[in-house]
This record gives sequence, C-alpha cells and structure tokens, in this order.
Amino acid sequence: MPSPKREGLLHKAGKLNMRSLFVKIFLWFWLASIMIIVSTFVLFSLLEPFAPLREDGRRIRRMANIGRTAVSILEDEGHAALKDFIQRREKRRGRHFFLFDKNLESVAGKRPSADVRKLAVRARDSGATEFKRLEKNLLLAQTIYGTDNYYIMVGELASRPHRLPLNRILSSRFMSVRLLAIFIVASIFCSWLAWYLTSPARKLRTATWKFASGDLKTRVGQSLGGRKDELADLGKDFDLMAEQIEALITSQNRLLRDISHELRSPLARLNVALELARQRSGKEAEGSLDRIERESGRLNNLIGQLRTLTLLESSTEITDKKVLDLSGLVRAISEDADFEANNKHRSVKAELAEGIMVEGSEELLRRAIENVVRNALRYTEEGTEVEISLQRKQLKEKEFAVLRVRDHGPGVPEEALAELFNPFYRVAESRDRGSGGMGIGLAITDRAVRLHSGEARAENALEGGLIITIELPVS
Repeated sequence: MPSPKREGLLHKAGKLNMRSLFVKIFLWFWLASIMIIVSTFVLFSLLEPFAPLREDGRRIRRMANIGRTAVSILEDEGHAALKDFIQRREKRRGRHFFLFDKNLESVAGKRPSADVRKLAVRARDSGATEFKRLEKNLLLAQTIYGTDNYYIMVGELASRPHRLPLNRILSSRFMSVRLLAIFIVASIFCSWLAWYLTSPARKLRTATWKFASGDLKTRVGQSLGGRKDELADLGKDFDLMAEQIEALITSQNRLLRDISHELRSPLARLNVALELARQRSGKEAEGSLDRIERESGRLNNLIGQLRTLTLLESSTEITDKKVLDLSGLVRAISEDADFEANNKHRSVKAELAEGIMVEGSEELLRRAIENVVRNALRYTEEGTEVEISLQRKQLKEKEFAVLRVRDHGPGVPEEALAELFNPFYRVAESRDRGSGGMGIGLAITDRAVRLHSGEARAENALEGGLIITIELPVS
C-alpha cells in the first residue's frame, strides 16, 4: 500500500506544472498556431491596400484586349463588322465603347460626348492610359496599335467603390470576435493534441508509482491501446521489466517461506532433544544446555519474524480490517513495555491523545508498534526513559495519527537512517548482533504500516537518541 509520502508524490505527479511535458507541448503548439494566425492577418493587412490596384490592372488588361480585338476586326473585316461587334458588346455589357483614329475622328460607336473626346485627346498626347471618374462609371482611354496606324480606344467601366475602408471597418468591428474564436479553437485543438501525445507518459508514470508502492501486478500494455509508436514500445519494455521483477520477488518470498517452514521441524526436534539431554545430564552441563536453549529460542523467534515478513511482503491488502482504538492500543503496549523496562533500570513515558481511531488489523499494528518500542528499550541508556507520544495532525486534505517513539541511545549515522527499515540491516557501530537485534523488527513495522496506507521514518534527535515516527490515516 502506498504511504502518505508516496501518495503525495503520486498526486503531485498527476498534477500539471510548468515543467511538465503536456504543458510544454501545449504551449509550443498553441504559440505556433497563434503566430501563424497573426502572421496571416498581418500579411493580409499589408497586402490589402494593393487589392484595388491589382483589380484595376486586371480591368485595364481586359479593356486593352477588347481594343485590340476591335482594331483587328476593323482592319480585317471593315467598319460594318466593327459596328456589329460594338453593338453586341454594348447590348451584353450595357456599357459604351468608342474607337478613334489618330486624328481623333470617331471610327465606331455612338456619338462621343465631350468628356469622352477630352479623355481621348489626353491619351493621344500622353501615350499612357488615362482615367476619368464620372458620377456612375469610369472612363478608360488607351492607345491601341494596328498594322499601319494607331487608334485611341475609350471604354466605359463600372465604377467600383474602394474596398479598403469597408474591410477596415469590418476588421475593426469583428476582429476581437474573430480572434477570440480562433484562440478558442486553437486552444482546444492544441490541448487535445498535447494530451494525446503525453497520455502514454502519464499512464507509464502512474504505473511506475503503483509498482514502486508494492503492486507488482501493475502493467501498462492494455492501457496504451493500439498505439504503435516509441512510447508504446517503452510501455512494453516496462511490462517486461515488471514481469521479471515480480518473478524474482515472488521467488525470493517463496524461498524465505519454504526455508522458515522447513526449519520449524528440526527446531522442534532440537527442543525435544534438549529436554531429554537435561533429564540425562548432570549439573555440569546445565550452562551449555541453557545456552543451547537461548540460541534455539532466538532461532525460533527469527523464523517467526521471517514468516511474518514474507507474508507482509506478499500481501497487498488487509483481510481482518476493522475500526480500532489506536490510543488504547498504544497505551496497552506502553504499560507492558514500562513493566518490563523497570527490571532493566529504564522506564517508558507516554503522552497520548484520546479517541484516535484507525482502520486496520489490530494484530499487525500491535506487532508494528511493539517492535519500535522494544527496539527503543533495547538501545536507550540505563536511567533514561523511552518517550512515546500520539497526536492528531492535519496533512493536506487528510487527518493522520502521528506516533513518535524516542530513545536516549547512541542514535544512528545520518547515512544509515534510510536503511533502518530494510530486512537484516544493522548499524555496526552501535546496533550490532551483540545488542540482540536481528534487523527484521523495523522491516516488519515498515511493511505493516504501509499496508495501512501509512508511513514510518527515522530521524536523530537533536539532544541525542533516535526518533521513529509512524503516521496512520485516521478513520
């Protein structure tokens, strides 16, 4: 079961922060989309003033083509064909068309007005295209060259309003709405794309934390679906690694369980043989037999602890869970420990908050707390006391029961604090085999507490001694 610290880290891992891959991908895609949109708007804004010029250029080219066609008809087919061409065009387009020779004599078309004739004179004199804007239309005059002569063409075009002010009005009126809609669409798309790209990484991270918290059955292959990219390959590699680690740990637990089971029978026979030896031997052998009995008892205790540790390592949940009074449980353990400590010139002092209830196994919690208290009694100096405190504490959104057990012993080197809860670990300087420790009690405590969704940790007291802290969620 994950401890509060690991639960907090897992909760933190699920949250988004500015350094997360999702946020980075989202921001980069979002900024790229916004830059493309803004660049497009700026480009269109820069090119928009030239739109009327481009349109006028196209209209001039079309009119020049009509003029060349008219001159070609005149030179090839005569005035009658040209007149028919102009009439058909004026009937279809509804606009007048005039053609003058170099002497400004009308070659075809209706009788020209004074404005038309003046514009034709300007085009002949300048040799360039001339314009004259009338009330409802636009006159265009241009020189058209034939085979031997040149002509002055004057055509009537529809006067189109300048589009730039209208576009600017529309842009200023609707720009904010258009930009807001574009931002929303770009944000939704970029968010979905970033979420899709980082989804396997989040699932893999969650699976890693679950696996590290003791759930050896955790796999990510099915959760990745039908993805065929590198992240899916990473998920498959994780599953392969998880299978191998699960097989190794299962094999190790099975080995410990089988060894402790097989040692029970010869140990029982050894105790029977020991009793027979006491009956048949004299007083001179009592010292040796007592030593054998003590070592046999230690071996029997070690086997029992190994079995307990193996069961805790292979368990993922508590079967006999119930709501129990942690305050009463700690008080009973403290009183028993104080009774035993008096014979060793030591004492136990307990300051316990009342009415703290937790949910779990009473037997496992009793064993976990007793291991810590007896460990403290073993190493505290003579004439000192083991201090036990139990309080409520609010951690984030949950309420925890905080149990602290402090001894007045030699303490532990800082670099060894993180190793105290590992099986068979002992600090050679002060907590060696001679002091009676076998390095399993605190490992059992750690596993039992984690099964209750709690955490056990060790630290040195400022005035000397070791402090073991156990945090359990309050029911």
